[in-house]
Amino acid sequence: MSFEDRVRSAVDQVLSTLVTQVVDEAAADREAATRAARESAFAEAEQAAQTRVADAEARVRATMDEAIAMARAEDRDVAAREIRRPVEAEVERKLVDGLAVAENRMKMALADSAARAADTLKEAVAAARALEREGEMAGVTRLLESIRGLDGASSLSEVLDALALAAAREAARAAVVVLRGERIQGWRMSGFGPRDMQPKSIDMLLSEAGVIGLAVGAARVVTTRDGQRAGVGPGFETLPTDRMGLAVPVIVGGRVVAVVYADGVALDGHERAVPSGWPEVIEVLARHAGRCLEALTTQRAAAPPRLHTPATAAPAPSAGPALGFGNSSIP
Repeated sequence: MSFEDRVRSAVDQVLSTLVTQVVDEAAADREAATRAARESAFAEAEQAAQTRVADAEARVRATMDEAIAMARAEDRDVAAREIRRPVEAEVERKLVDGLAVAENRMKMALADSAARAADTLKEAVAAARALEREGEMAGVTRLLESIRGLDGASSLSEVLDALALAAAREAARAAVVVLRGERIQGWRMSGFGPRDMQPKSIDMLLSEAGVIGLAVGAARVVTTRDGQRAGVGPGFETLPTDRMGLAVPVIVGGRVVAVVYADGVALDGHERAVPSGWPEVIEVLARHAGRCLEALTTQRAAAPPRLHTPATAAPAPSAGPALGFGNSSIP
């Protein structure tokens, strides 16, 4: 017998008992009413009995409907739990498997990414080293060419010209000045704009030449960071406070005969992309130029005197302006 049939049987029994009770009460009422007023009381009793029976039936039906609804809801819950349990288990299993697969893929992706990053880093380091090596070799080649140019100079003027050209290759601005007693005069310039075409327009006292004057007085390399007076720059050109100017004396026989000035300020005010070691290269060039000048001076002093040429003979061709030291002057 199903749960619904059991409920109906219980309801029928309750209804039967209730009906019996109501009928008995109605019979008693009828008997009492008959004695008082048979017909009126009987009608009223019958009506009351019908009302009670209807109410009882309604209550029983409501109770039965509620019980059936509860039973159906309970059956649905049980069925839903039975159905949901395997579904949830399957979903949980798939979720665990998916997480495991995703974790493995992530580990593989991370390992692959790390390997690619390592390879990329190695390639970048190798490229940077190759580029650095190329820059170093270019600097060495440029320095070697400058040294060869100085060595190939056959006169004192050519040495200074070669020195100015070599300094211009290394720094954004470079100037070679020569000494005339207590004054300096421009020889060659590069990177100073229109002033490059008129280097000899620079003619000033050593005391006005800033870092150049200090280099002459100390007979050593001086930068604009070596002292307050040096910070003014070369004297003939302004220098930003955040940049460094370099003055290297050219020494021949223990005397300063010229000075190389250089800095990294381009015409637009920005730093030019030059090798970071340009100050050292400028110093090397100045020192080598001093050796070349000293060698040429020694050669001139050791040269045999020329024979007297008769007044009627044609003059010998001039070799161009000459640079001399001691009692001679720079033309």
